[in-house]
Amino acid sequence: MPVTLYGARILKDLSNQELRVLNMVETLLKKGEYAPVEKIVSYSGYTEKEVSFIISKLNKNKMVRRWTGQFVGYTLTYAGFDALALNSLYNKNIVAGVGRAKGVGKESDIYYAIDFEENEIMLKINRTGRASFQQVKKRRDLLKGKFHYSVFSLAELSAKREFEILTKLQDSKLPIPKVLGHNRHIFAMNIIEGQELINVQNLKKPLKTLEKIIKYAKVLYNEYHIVHADLTEYNILYDENKDSIAIIDFPQAIGTDHPDADIILERDFAHLFDYFRKKWFISPEVEDVVEYIIGKK
Repeated sequence: MPVTLYGARILKDLSNQELRVLNMVETLLKKGEYAPVEKIVSYSGYTEKEVSFIISKLNKNKMVRRWTGQFVGYTLTYAGFDALALNSLYNKNIVAGVGRAKGVGKESDIYYAIDFEENEIMLKINRTGRASFQQVKKRRDLLKGKFHYSVFSLAELSAKREFEILTKLQDSKLPIPKVLGHNRHIFAMNIIEGQELINVQNLKKPLKTLEKIIKYAKVLYNEYHIVHADLTEYNILYDENKDSIAIIDFPQAIGTDHPDADIILERDFAHLFDYFRKKWFISPEVEDVVEYIIGKK
């Protein structure tokens, strides 16, 4: 299985010392924008000469990025962050290898992988913050009291939130991914069949499919007190062979106790119905459906 994820490709060649220094850089980024070299020396327990040699190699392999200002410091790259997470998932016997990319989006990448029993699984790698530095700043409230602000800490918190929501839903019969493990900004899950609804040209029974989505949202709202908050044609997968759907991408999900929960639910379905109207000529009343979901009808 060809490896296309750079962090996974480099990981197999990293020594324990290099992983330790990489981990020290990550730890220090929770206190500042860059990790000072003298702090890396202090935290790692290696000599200044050893750290200089190791960090230079990590920099050459694009695991870290050097910064020079009032001091010399380093920050992680996405590849370095990927390597740390994948190393932990490997040590937990969750992910044995990484394969080809399935899809690359603005806020996440999906890769095929294998577990230790040689079953094919999938990895979701959160990339929150990649698309726009300013958009990350707007979501800085996620980081309060937990991390120094960085795209890495935001990606980790977003992935953790989604993993926790999916874990909560594992015992349900809802059409969602089965999660297998999590570390930092990456979590492993089972293979999800189907293609994004936006790319489906032959939807056998559009009205029936829409009814499934509405019933799904009703169960999610009333039994698990969750609003998906991004229920679009991009986050609904359709399996033509089984005529079934699966719902993905939960990082923006909110509780029904959120003050804007019902407004966000209505926004979700207004957008979704607009899509169904344009492509499948189906146009239910948004208000009636929302009242049905929340239990007013």
